[in-house]
Amino acid sequence: MSERKVLNKYFPPDFDPDLIPRRKGTKNSQQVVRLMAPFSMRCNTCGEYIYKGKKFNARKETVQGEDYYGIKIFRFYIKCTLCSAEITFKTDPKNTDYAAEHGASRNFEPWREEKEVEEEDRLARLEEEENNPMKALENRTVDSKREMEILDALQDIRARNARNERMGQSVDLLAKIEMEEIEDEEDQERKRLEEEDEKIVQEVFAKVRAGPGPSGSGSSAAGGAEEPKVVTVKRKAADDVEPDLHSLLPESAKTLIKTSTAAMGAKKKTNKLAGIKVIKENLRAAMSKCFEASVAGSRATKKEQEAARKALDSYVEGMITAMKANVRVNGQEMDTVNEEDLDTEPFDEALDRKIWSLNATNLDWHKQLAHQSKTQPQEIEEKMRELVQERLAVDAAPAGRVEEDGEMEVEDMADAEAIFEQIEEVFTETSALNREVVQSLSTQQERIAREVMVEADMRQAGRM
Repeated sequence: MSERKVLNKYFPPDFDPDLIPRRKGTKNSQQVVRLMAPFSMRCNTCGEYIYKGKKFNARKETVQGEDYYGIKIFRFYIKCTLCSAEITFKTDPKNTDYAAEHGASRNFEPWREEKEVEEEDRLARLEEEENNPMKALENRTVDSKREMEILDALQDIRARNARNERMGQSVDLLAKIEMEEIEDEEDQERKRLEEEDEKIVQEVFAKVRAGPGPSGSGSSAAGGAEEPKVVTVKRKAADDVEPDLHSLLPESAKTLIKTSTAAMGAKKKTNKLAGIKVIKENLRAAMSKCFEASVAGSRATKKEQEAARKALDSYVEGMITAMKANVRVNGQEMDTVNEEDLDTEPFDEALDRKIWSLNATNLDWHKQLAHQSKTQPQEIEEKMRELVQERLAVDAAPAGRVEEDGEMEVEDMADAEAIFEQIEEVFTETSALNREVVQSLSTQQERIAREVMVEADMRQAGRM
């Protein structure tokens, strides 16, 4: 008798696994699994409550024709502990949970509570906007900013995809060529700097005039000044101290370095106004002026006016806080910089990017208008010239022509009709082209006007 829990099995030398017939698997096969109830439920047949964690011997199968973004959905079959009625439930990848399907109803569904919370938040926001106009304005500003960011990102993605489709594989080739050119330029610049450094070192350390040669070398002396002989200066350094470069220089070079260093004046720091503080003060002054003008004609009490002023101050601070996400000062985040030390104007990257995008779009449209106004009139002129020439040729053509043998050949009327049809087609195409030019010019002018208005509004908002 062989072992019951054997680790290794014997395979004969002539064993061929390909000779073993494969067993066909059945479709929609079910397998028995041991699981616990994933949620509390109530049987629809007898009303028995089945609590979460109750163990069952269930049958599991894959749901055919249903999935969630490629994720398979599984169905489980269990029986009621009291009446043995069949109960089925499925996996719910969307909510990372299970969903009751048949035979039982779930006691509590958490996603319903999430929907109710979202609805309550929406109603609370609407109520707050009705009672607080400043909050409504702030919410609209945040929503419009989010929409503009989404549109900008979508436009960038579309432009990138169009550029990739248009360029194709040539983009990689051009990038490689540019990288090679940049590397060549960097190598040349590095070599030039190394040569300059070597030349300076030789001038400082190694320029020593050679002495006069022997008496028999008169020709070399007559030929002119001798070339300087390069001498390498070596100094023994201490074991733990590295020699300073200034200690190796001669006294003349040290004097020259000290003179040039003393001649350089200290860099003066410009005392500019803190840009973010100026924006704060201007914004607060403008809002206060508008508020006082509106309060002057109202019948509000002093208590209400003070409450409104506090709300206005909090709104201004909220706007400044929201603006800090896009502001850079000296290359640093606005939140990490002390406002007392600010001496430069703030820079809104998002606003600047939108303005440059609008300017680029405006420039492209101007180029298109210039190209159309330059090329399309020429096309119309050529069409009209061809039409006039064909008309003159038809008018100048005789009713018939005389052959060499003296007989008169009369032209066919079908040819004349074909010529007139061709002339009519040319005239129709010319008219359509003219209408297209007029419509495109008016459309482009309207777009340019809208872009100019949007750019002006954005600049005004940036100044505020």
